[in-house]
Amino acid sequence: MSVMLVLGSCGGAGTTTTSVGLANALSLQGNSVVAVDATVGGGDLVDRAADHAVTAATVESGYTDVDLSVTSTGAQVLGRAWPDADDPDFGRLDWYLSCTADAAVYDFGHRGFERDSASPLRSQPWAALVLVVPARPDAVRRSRTALHTIRLAAGAKALRRTTVVVSQCDPGPSVVGIDDVRRGLDSVFDVLEVPFDPHLASGSTVTAADLSPATARAYERILASNIRSAWGTMSA
Repeated sequence: MSVMLVLGSCGGAGTTTTSVGLANALSLQGNSVVAVDATVGGGDLVDRAADHAVTAATVESGYTDVDLSVTSTGAQVLGRAWPDADDPDFGRLDWYLSCTADAAVYDFGHRGFERDSASPLRSQPWAALVLVVPARPDAVRRSRTALHTIRLAAGAKALRRTTVVVSQCDPGPSVVGIDDVRRGLDSVFDVLEVPFDPHLASGSTVTAADLSPATARAYERILASNIRSAWGTMSA
């Protein structure tokens, strides 16, 4: 099973929309996919991802043999109970998903990756990491702290399976040069960009058909990068 762990360099980085975009891209390639809310306490993954059939199924309440919420492409979505949920056993969940799905995309948001519950996932050498960074100079600077956290939590080799995604959150010319970011983060596997997309910026449910072609291609490039990085780590 393909495993992707999506985390943010700061709050509001765009981990949820990136998780949804990757789950939809995987689903469009013919994979059975589950997107999982792995944020601290619980986030808005179901609200942003579920196109229809929103259910009360959560990581905590049980997910076996139930109809889950689904995205516009048919990827399943598993949310979190809010706000008083215990930290779930993501290791056990991942084992279950490995028996039922082709791919799992975990939305860790900001700081979720550091929690003890994430240890079984981040220790997997085949799990690709995606660090989402807003296209702002201050956020790019903070990305180095996020990479240091990845190194401390998962080891230096984890950086080799990390793709940094620079998310353009505002219209108009970018204030961050992607080549400059790439040169400053030479320890990671790759640095890619998701362009500004009015559909993502609207805050509504993400529908794959409403994304711009450039955004759809960006998610495909991120998937390809994740596959190469995970394969390279396993081959090393």
